[in-house]
Amino acid sequence: MRHPRTLTRRHALGVAAGALAAPVVARAAAPVTLTYSDWHLAEPVWGRSLAEAFARFESENPDVKIRPEPVAYGQRDVRYATAFRGGRGPDVFALDSNPVKQFIREGWLLDLTPFLEKEGGAAAWASQFYEPTIKVVGEKGGVFGAPQTYVPIVLFYNKPMLESVGVANAPGTWEAFRDAAKRLTGPSKPGGPVDRWGTTMVLGQGGFDLRFPVVLRGFGGDILSPDYTRSRLDEPAAREAFGYVVGLINDDKVMPPGVLQVDANAARQFLATRRIGMAFEAAWAYPITAEMNKDLDAWNTLQVAPVPMKQAGANHIRTTLNMKSLHINPKTPNAEAAWRLVRFLTDRQRAEKWYLDNNLLSPRRAINAEFPRIQESASARLMTQELDHAAFMPLIPQWPEINETFRQSLHAAVTRTKTPDQALADAHRQVETILQRKT
Repeated sequence: MRHPRTLTRRHALGVAAGALAAPVVARAAAPVTLTYSDWHLAEPVWGRSLAEAFARFESENPDVKIRPEPVAYGQRDVRYATAFRGGRGPDVFALDSNPVKQFIREGWLLDLTPFLEKEGGAAAWASQFYEPTIKVVGEKGGVFGAPQTYVPIVLFYNKPMLESVGVANAPGTWEAFRDAAKRLTGPSKPGGPVDRWGTTMVLGQGGFDLRFPVVLRGFGGDILSPDYTRSRLDEPAAREAFGYVVGLINDDKVMPPGVLQVDANAARQFLATRRIGMAFEAAWAYPITAEMNKDLDAWNTLQVAPVPMKQAGANHIRTTLNMKSLHINPKTPNAEAAWRLVRFLTDRQRAEKWYLDNNLLSPRRAINAEFPRIQESASARLMTQELDHAAFMPLIPQWPEINETFRQSLHAAVTRTKTPDQALADAHRQVETILQRKT
């Protein structure tokens, strides 16, 4: 017979062990909550699209709940940096290409390679994507994000407006663009004030870096050399492009007043309300302008064309690329669930949804080539072709400072505090100094 005291002690230990185990079981059964941060959450079209995707994900993954955390695009990088430096931040978040390399350097992005190796291998996964997209998220053998959408900047134009002033086709050269802009500028009603303009440039902070450089590239120039080691702002192409834009604003007056404060959303508002006839935009302009003004009939009224060039038929890089990618916070306590969400939001079915809802192309070449709805759309086919004539802006930590330096130089020329040549020369010297500075 066992000693009663021994039995009691063992029983007590068993009860204690069960009590300790019970909360663990309960926690495992409770849904994990992932915070997801994205500037698109605050936009009507994208916001609805993401909400629908989250609902689908939660239905397929009942052990995971998503808590959306919108962030303003202009505040995104600063807010994330502040949070990550404090050991916090969202579990999953979206970036465009510009800050990715800096975030990798700071250690703020989780390497996805271990997940990919369990699912066919990182190399096989990467082979599905356009090469430039993988160069953004890849670094030193690691993969620090998953590309989600991929689009070039192109020329959007209001075809009926151009036809009304005798312009039958989209301008293919910068001289033709100037001519069309001058024709479009004037009163919408005979005898009235000027209330319609040819175009606008995004010269405010929000969207400048993606849109203005298409003019430089369309003239055959750029801000930096291909290896990002020197400024190209002292080249004739840069001077010509810079002077061209200043002339459109100050001499030809083909842009609405207050152009220095115009950000990307304001430019789309001008396009949606027929205050301008042309703008440099990405594929998302279709659903956004359609939402802004249903009377516009944006899908039929707005057409797209390649960025104009100095000489028609030139085949160099002439525009910029935008890529949205999804990333995981390396400090998340729920990395496996976060990976499931990233994988879901970047899979083929969701890529087709992003096109149907938001008119955005996929970073996977096969989807753009095979999805019938893309192939049926003349605008989508053109934008897919333009991907081969586009490049990202410099993927270096100094780029935000370089971009702002160049933007301020343009402001100085437009406000006539400096001549265009002086402003550009100063920008060139400042950019060279930034590049030589150790980071």
